[in-house]
Amino acid sequence: MNWKYTILYILVLLTSNIYSQWHFSIGSTQAHSSNPFNSPIPTSTFISSIDFGIEKEFTSLNFGYYGNNFIFHDIPERNYYWHQFGLWSATDSTIFGIYLEQRINNYNYSYYDYENYNAYYKYKLNLGELNFIGNAGVSFTDYGELDDLDNVLGTGTIVVNKSFATKTTLLGGVNFNYKNYISTNLNDTELNGDSLHSNSNTAFTTQLNYFIRIAQSLFETTGLAVQFSKQNIIGGTAAYVRELDYFYGDESQFFDDPISFEGFSMYSQLTQIFPLDIILRLSYSYNYKDYPSHGVYLTDQLFDDDKIRNDKQQHINLGISKTFYWGEDSEYQIHLSLNYFSINNNSNSYWYEYESSGGNFGINFQF
Repeated sequence: MNWKYTILYILVLLTSNIYSQWHFSIGSTQAHSSNPFNSPIPTSTFISSIDFGIEKEFTSLNFGYYGNNFIFHDIPERNYYWHQFGLWSATDSTIFGIYLEQRINNYNYSYYDYENYNAYYKYKLNLGELNFIGNAGVSFTDYGELDDLDNVLGTGTIVVNKSFATKTTLLGGVNFNYKNYISTNLNDTELNGDSLHSNSNTAFTTQLNYFIRIAQSLFETTGLAVQFSKQNIIGGTAAYVRELDYFYGDESQFFDDPISFEGFSMYSQLTQIFPLDIILRLSYSYNYKDYPSHGVYLTDQLFDDDKIRNDKQQHINLGISKTFYWGEDSEYQIHLSLNYFSINNNSNSYWYEYESSGGNFGINFQF
């Protein structure tokens, strides 16, 4: 038996006699995507996921374990398992904790395996009619075979929001990120090609972002939210072109790292609540991205380091959902969702010019 199923089986056995003291969730999503790996050479497939979670609330500490098994029916070699273990403590104004995350792939794609270790702290403060949220975190990500991508990430965010009698909520914030690829030797031409223009031995980035969001109730059961955000690289070797092998491009965590680009994005979402608490959401986003550390693939092989990668992405999502509750305190829930999405990524670099669309149906049971 695969070890991940063994762990789940043991956990269920150990907790079966104290069932009421624990919180469980189990679900599945059935999806179809025309281009699940965002490639200029698309391969469509059906995708299934099996998802579960276990949580326990102790006096001053909370425990959680979550797992997802992803199955690509037409590309079984791309199947992988993701899981996460977390410990956290929360009060009315603070929450802090740690979590450990791991992804495990099949043999042919084991270079996507990674482990992530994360610690975070959040604090809420009310000053008159203003609500502040501060968030700080640090994480270390270790890729089993791609040492060049091992990194430490530090983040800090401050968000403030205010509500008005007009049923308007205004929210704004600023975010700072520092990322260091600690195992990267930028002077290794075998890894970086001849495109490197830096005197530093390590790759790091500092990024400052800000955003503003307005949410407005249009009618009793209709709401609209719009958001504008700006990403700015303010320092580090991310300003220098560095050639990475194109095979990194079929996983967003490699080719679309949010710390590696600057630009702006616009987002809008319309929410409609129908009778029986059925919720319909329609969203649209436009993202303009410059990647100062990415050159351009003119073809699938020919790389040009005199230009930098530039992407313009549009994303449309339409979803409908319904949650059923029962039990004395509504402790039992079934959540149903149906979604459609479409992505058009227009890039001046061959490996990042793609379109993708698809839909999914999900069911989740919590008890």
